[in-house]
Amino acid sequence: MTCLLELYGIEVHSTFTVHQALEAFVQIRPDLVLSDIAMPDEDGYSLLRQIRHIEDRLDKSTPVIAVTALEELEARFSESQARFDQWLLKPVEIDELVGAIAHLRGRSILLGELISSY
Repeated sequence: MTCLLELYGIEVHSTFTVHQALEAFVQIRPDLVLSDIAMPDEDGYSLLRQIRHIEDRLDKSTPVIAVTALEELEARFSESQARFDQWLLKPVEIDELVGAIAHLRGRSILLGELISSY
């Protein structure tokens, strides 16, 4: 996925845990975050809550896309604190992902930085 996004001119910083994603988020200040819901240490909901907590103090809002399996997609409706900007169902088609990124970034030419914890 990283290689495909880079073909579209997107600089991607991949991480594998919530802790790594948060470190990268603070250091890089990305234009967008792409997060799987199921991760090894904590889940995507935890990552989102921590990102929103950081942003509340900075008065900033970074778009966050959730990538999930069908069962997790159904569970999102019971997650009252989830403030993901968009949800994508696995397996994600690259054109769908690029379209979602372009929509959330408000432009058709995709340039910028992305943290992916997918």
